[in-house]
Amino acid sequence: MSQRMLRMLLTFLVAAVLLTGCDATTVTKAVVEGDKLYLLGTFDHGTYKEVLDLLDSHPDVRTIVFTANGGSIDDVRTLDLGRELRKRGLNTHLVSNGVIVSGGVSLFLSGVRRTTGHGAQLGVHSWAQCWDYVFSSGCQDAQDYPRTSEEHDLHGDYIETMLGDREFYWFSIGSAPSTSVHWLSLSEAERYGIYEATATVDPPNPFSSIFATAREAVCGRCAP
Repeated sequence: MSQRMLRMLLTFLVAAVLLTGCDATTVTKAVVEGDKLYLLGTFDHGTYKEVLDLLDSHPDVRTIVFTANGGSIDDVRTLDLGRELRKRGLNTHLVSNGVIVSGGVSLFLSGVRRTTGHGAQLGVHSWAQCWDYVFSSGCQDAQDYPRTSEEHDLHGDYIETMLGDREFYWFSIGSAPSTSVHWLSLSEAERYGIYEATATVDPPNPFSSIFATAREAVCGRCAP
């Protein structure tokens, strides 16, 4: 599929989701087991309500566990969810050999304490603003805007709230264009305080039967 066709499809998907309003269903799979809420899949408009409804009905949940999570097709709502998770004082964890990319990383950063299992992969890149998806292929990457531009505020303000400054935001948008992914090295993750430690005991993955397929869909072999 060409990049233009991909952008067109994404536009139609976002429009369809937004038209359904706050009660929209979601493609994100969410399961509560004990004091953990597990997530698999892309984050969309309906993820916000799905996750918060589960948290409200399971007040003992303390950790949001990520498995194979790509980006977001509704950045505003995903970042709203991240702020709510931080407000509730929840931790986040990425399972062993798990993968999160783009909006998945943003939501992971909401954890008060953030941990990963062995072999976990975190991918970041620039966002892009596009115009006239159907009639034009013109897009502008975040790194092409001056640092003083208000276009940086949506993601920049969020990163600053989660990490204390915007340094990881500037790193992320400069690490790879919107059409590619940069996989964080351990030293980069440590430099920006992305996670505190690698968990010695990884929680069981309730999505084990479909995890490999989902992981492949997110990143293939996740090669750096």
